[in-house]
Amino acid sequence: YQKEGLNWLNFLDEMRWGGILADDMGLGKTLQILAFLQHQSNKNKSTSLIVVPTTLLFNWENEIKKFAPQLTSMNYYGIHRTKDTAPFKDYDLVFTTYGILLRDIEVLSQFRFNYVVLDESQAIKNPASRRYKAANLLNAKNRIALTGTPIENGTFDLFAQMNFVNKGFFGSPANFKDNYSNPIDKEANEVIAGELHRITHPFILRRTKEKVAQELPDKTENIIYCEMESAQRNIYDAYRNEYK
Repeated sequence: YQKEGLNWLNFLDEMRWGGILADDMGLGKTLQILAFLQHQSNKNKSTSLIVVPTTLLFNWENEIKKFAPQLTSMNYYGIHRTKDTAPFKDYDLVFTTYGILLRDIEVLSQFRFNYVVLDESQAIKNPASRRYKAANLLNAKNRIALTGTPIENGTFDLFAQMNFVNKGFFGSPANFKDNYSNPIDKEANEVIAGELHRITHPFILRRTKEKVAQELPDKTENIIYCEMESAQRNIYDAYRNEYK
């Protein structure tokens, strides 16, 4: 299923369409994107931007070391960052966070990236937010969104993410609410839901763990015992004795 994901990303690239990779958490979205960007780099040396929540910076670093060590990367992050895009061209990947994107959008929008990838793209689901507006100012040949939860609160969550990867796809927010999100969420209109699915199907790839269970390896469980140190043990025993 990961190979299918890579084929889908390459198909979108050929058609010059953006897409939302929305596989369940744990199915390897990061790996699929790294394989795709490695393929892009092999074809034509270029720089892509990956925007992530701050907590995931180290996760991406580890995944690169493990699966794509030949990709070069730099972090545009931290209080000592140099607000200059000139070094970007020397790397395959540039990482930044949603917070830095907001603060430095005037700098980041000056560079023409190959791809912009938003990790945990539900972060831009509100089209009225500054975060969404900043993301749309980024300059790139194409765009990909990654999320395990494309719809968290309602169908309208899809509007901003799809509009980011394919500008103007749904028209205005008001039109999307009238034509899709209100009929689906408020009236449970299955016909409209089916229509929305057909329209977005080529551009959203979502697999659940249940769908691909036969392809997954057996789960490995490790039980690790962690002994308390003496100060912790004394407090724990005191409370345990009190309740006993």
